Amino acid sequence: MPQSGSIEIRFGPRWKFISPARVFIQNFISVALSDRIKADAVAMATNELLENAVKYGTSDDTHCIVQAFSDTGTIEASVTNQASEQSARELKSIYDKIMTGDPLEAYIVQMREAATRTDGKSQLGLARIRYETGADMRLHISTDHRVTLTVVVK
Repeated sequence: MPQSGSIEIRFGPRWKFISPARVFIQNFISVALSDRIKADAVAMATNELLENAVKYGTSDDTHCIVQAFSDTGTIEASVTNQASEQSARELKSIYDKIMTGDPLEAYIVQMREAATRTDGKSQLGLARIRYETGADMRLHISTDHRVTLTVVVK
């Protein structure tokens, strides 16, 4: 698959880097594929994943790779970070739950649960990505709890 381009972004767990990363990713995709709708979708998805990486990560290394493929118009974005064993287990549970069934129904269920949570966590990000982007999503957790979430928008 010929690649129009790719970018890599690495930073420590700092909230102030997330918004500029989103804008950069959005602009990169807009230029690489001339597709503002996909650029918006992937920027939103990577923003959600980067927020989770900063919020739940346990190291100073958040790694984001975005690849644009001009021949198919496909965009693949991955965010990788180190997580605790408990955070990785919780993520796997949420991922399994929201990947089952209809994307809209999964999002509604997560919104209902978020409205009743008292711990300050909405846990809406993955359901939002799946519903709003229609993306394929993959989760990989290594034995040492290194988490990679990949979103593929076609």
